[in-house]
Amino acid sequence: MADRQRPVLPIAVLTIAGILALLAAACESTAGTVTPAGTAAPSPTATVPLPDDAPEETLRAWVSSHLSQGFLPDCDLARRPADVGKLCAGLRAERNGVLAYALGPTFSEFTRLFLLQPIDGAWTIIHEETIDPNLPGIPWPLAVGASVIVAVGSDCLQIRDQPGLQAVPVDCLENGTAATISAGPADRDGFQWWRLSGHGWAAGNWLRYPDATPTSE
Repeated sequence: MADRQRPVLPIAVLTIAGILALLAAACESTAGTVTPAGTAAPSPTATVPLPDDAPEETLRAWVSSHLSQGFLPDCDLARRPADVGKLCAGLRAERNGVLAYALGPTFSEFTRLFLLQPIDGAWTIIHEETIDPNLPGIPWPLAVGASVIVAVGSDCLQIRDQPGLQAVPVDCLENGTAATISAGPADRDGFQWWRLSGHGWAAGNWLRYPDATPTSE
């Protein structure tokens, strides 16, 4: 019985197959290192551009919507008698991209404090409070792990077993007491509450970073 002979492939077919195999091997060896045409390689660093509008314009909008009064972006620009009765602003400080502005009547003391931060391309008010002359420093945004001090003037700060004004008081920390934030924040009863390690929950309005609180002379 005659042996079966394997069919002989044409030389041209073998040559094409060899070329395709070489190309496939070359592509595998460079996989992951080629950026597709028209696509830029990602930048190792990314920066968030600041809003086009000045932060004072956000304050102007707040004054217009809440108080319906005239506004000056800088109290140093106020002139009598044209600016009497208006409100004006003054930049107090900056920390980690957050700006602290004071607001008040022209030719008088500041009455409000605002914290502004760039969010989604716009200067946004993240905190606003009435200025208390007995409460020193600026209430910069807090974070878990931060070392803070109690800033309550002549009183003490109520510490509770849970966030909220209805929670059980467990301590009252004196002005200047140092503590470490271990948990939070929790929003209750119009305050942002933070847990102080070894103590309990405190309202963040009366917690300050040590370097943000002036020392009394």
